[in-house]
Amino acid sequence: MEGFTLALALVDAIPVLLFAASAILLGARLNSPLFLIGAVLSALAGCCKVAWKLILAVSKKNLKWLNKCFLPLMGAGWLLIATSLAVGFKNSSWNAKALLTMPSLALLILTVVLSGFMGWYRKARFKNDDAKSNWTAQIINIAAQAALFFAILLAK
Repeated sequence: MEGFTLALALVDAIPVLLFAASAILLGARLNSPLFLIGAVLSALAGCCKVAWKLILAVSKKNLKWLNKCFLPLMGAGWLLIATSLAVGFKNSSWNAKALLTMPSLALLILTVVLSGFMGWYRKARFKNDDAKSNWTAQIINIAAQAALFFAILLAK
């Protein structure tokens, strides 16, 4: 697969690291094992995608299973995260309403908008084996994950 470079793989690690940092910040505040398990599965999905791109860039071997495990792991992770949010956080002393104050609220709205755009892009334009598509998706994802990270970081 042409165009899958080391730079592409390394840049793909940025949103994974941002998501993991967000999950650690939020998970520590919420004190929810279910949330943390979901976050770990989601981060693992991202790590698999990064590993697939790294191996593809360095050795030119297409380990398709590393790429194909992304959606099931991400789906399971987000299902657990959503379930943990629906169940609530009885053991948490953190007031999650802090996310609904400025500037966190604006950053959360930006996260939702960018995530929606990413969903549209994946469905309408994304081609998994096209490096340009992957670069575009990574840029959108970096912006969304950075907005989420700063929304959580700034929530007091």
